[in-house]
Amino acid sequence: MISKSNCYTFVIFFFVLITFLFNKFENLITTNYELLYQLWFRTNSGFTNLFSFSIGDLLYLIYPIAFIYFFRKRKLRRKKLLTIFYFIAIPYIFFYWSWGFNYSRANPELIKYTDNELIEVTEYYLNEVNNLQHSITNNKNEPVKVEDKFSELRKKTVNSLSATTKQFQIKNLTNHPIKISLFSTLLSYMGFSGYINPFTLEAHINKNIPKISYPFTMSHEVAHQYGISFENEANFFGLKNTLNSNDKVINYSGKLMALQYLLYDLRLKDNKTGLKLINKLNGGVMKNLQEKRIYNEKFKNPFEPYIKKIYDIFLKSNNQMSGIKSYNLVVNLLIQDYQSKINSSVADSS
Repeated sequence: MISKSNCYTFVIFFFVLITFLFNKFENLITTNYELLYQLWFRTNSGFTNLFSFSIGDLLYLIYPIAFIYFFRKRKLRRKKLLTIFYFIAIPYIFFYWSWGFNYSRANPELIKYTDNELIEVTEYYLNEVNNLQHSITNNKNEPVKVEDKFSELRKKTVNSLSATTKQFQIKNLTNHPIKISLFSTLLSYMGFSGYINPFTLEAHINKNIPKISYPFTMSHEVAHQYGISFENEANFFGLKNTLNSNDKVINYSGKLMALQYLLYDLRLKDNKTGLKLINKLNGGVMKNLQEKRIYNEKFKNPFEPYIKKIYDIFLKSNNQMSGIKSYNLVVNLLIQDYQSKINSSVADSS
């Protein structure tokens, strides 16, 4: 007679095998998973939105404590090994079926661009940021400040999602759980401004980041809630969502982040031109960027590169071959978007 323990082990092992096969053979993932994911998101968000605090962060606290408790409780070596297997296998299965299979979705094909095209788009966003900063503050040397509370920013972020999802041709979802992470200080030292919990699908914001970064970060993490797994596309979704807001400060948050990615890429290719463009920024814009630099310096630590390396490996193992550099590939999408606008304007005028 098969014992309950052996039965549980067989079932879990079977699901590990199935999950592994689905993860390795992308053709097994169809639109059926997208429908399953949407149903799971609605169910999850309906529950997690009942709480103002993060359920996902609490799970991260409880799970290792539970493992230690059950591991120490087992006396036999075989049972200790089974406990280790259970506590590794269950999150592995849950991760992929809850969110991780989104890594198998198609990523937009990236265009190749010239240095001149990069400079042109960077100049466009530089002017946009300068003009918007002056429009908000009426003073070129005054930094843009975020006066809204977290709850108000969250509401405004969600309000513009209908227009954004229409642009991305994806089904709009509701009841987006966006919360302050209980591990904000840890996230700061790890170098992350936010994250989505793949088990509860809550979007988490690092409360320590400059408030000017809140709107874009919220929009980026909400992109992940839609199953947009690739970081460059999540960045692009984040920008579009901030631009779809009726709030100028939220618009500024997105455009400022887009400009940062463009300037970073430009300085890698042509540092002299990059520095020349930076000198054209309004004093207030420079102060907003300085605020971000001060934050980064405050939490700089010798362990961050190793943490980023681990994350880089994780991304590469999940179909993002550029690893952590995937974030900056949003530059390709920004240039493509700019070119499509130019071409559209030409077509309309002819």
